[in-house]
Amino acid sequence: MKMKHYLLSENQRRIQINALQLLEALLDGERRLAGFAGSMLWKSAGGKEYLFKLAGRRGYGRSMGPRAPETEKIHADFHAGKAREKARTHALRARMDEQVRFNRAALIGRVPAMVVRLLEKLRQTGFGTHNLVVIGTNALYAYESMAGVFFEEAITATTDIDLLWDNRSRLKLVSQDPPSLLKILQAIDPSFERLSGQTFRAANKNGFLVDLIRQMPDPPWKDTPVTLGSDEADLVATDIWNMKWLLSAPRITQPVIAENGKMTLMPVLDPRAFAAFKLWLARSTERDPAKKPRDLAQADALLDVIREFLPQYPLDTESMRMFPREIAAGAVSPRV
Repeated sequence: MKMKHYLLSENQRRIQINALQLLEALLDGERRLAGFAGSMLWKSAGGKEYLFKLAGRRGYGRSMGPRAPETEKIHADFHAGKAREKARTHALRARMDEQVRFNRAALIGRVPAMVVRLLEKLRQTGFGTHNLVVIGTNALYAYESMAGVFFEEAITATTDIDLLWDNRSRLKLVSQDPPSLLKILQAIDPSFERLSGQTFRAANKNGFLVDLIRQMPDPPWKDTPVTLGSDEADLVATDIWNMKWLLSAPRITQPVIAENGKMTLMPVLDPRAFAAFKLWLARSTERDPAKKPRDLAQADALLDVIREFLPQYPLDTESMRMFPREIAAGAVSPRV
């Protein structure tokens, strides 16, 4: 029997739409404010004043030219713009604090709070869909948010998160320091530790697991990065041979809501790719037999939702050409 999905109530849908729109506005405000990072001031040299744009804590900067009507306007516009965007972002953050309470009261928060905290920390560090993508069960929360439904808890409950690392892409980081996934985890929960026998995995005191996965190099002995940064104590990505299917799939960044009402963005695969891969797992001899029924239930539930609520993702073999033909065909044909 196929797992069911449930529609949000009208009130829940209204609050969810408001929440997603507010998050979009807040993130836009933060991006605009980031455009005014650093400072702009006058410096004297050789008996003249020059406008300098400073960036970073060490005060590195560049001259914008000698004092003149043009540079005075640049100086005034910069400070006026920065003040305006600060005020706008402050107001949006205050609204978000209120929205979090609405989200919690309406029971529309679904994602484990630990997952949202981790994803938000990764976002703030500079990670995006070009670097890390959620490929395990937690991705279902993004798909149900896209469709305005709830999946049954039986297929969404999990105590781990799987992160697929695309190490073909250069990191675009807020900080210049090489990142350490383990240190990022410890920043949100100091009890996270790398497991000695499974160095691709970290666990906290509550048993919540974080796995780092990458595509097996071709050839397997090819020298490619195994950690996000230079820290040898960081998580070492485990190699899986068919991650190339998922790395070739389109990616989506979807706003999601935590159980405590807080919000962030979750980078996930095209939902069709997730469903097709889950179908493959359910039929694979490589998969733990105990996990196969849940894989199949997740695939069936998501395919039903795609057909009913996500027409922008047509189920055809061309859309899933990153998979072998027989796997794509299995996702296109409805199961009886």
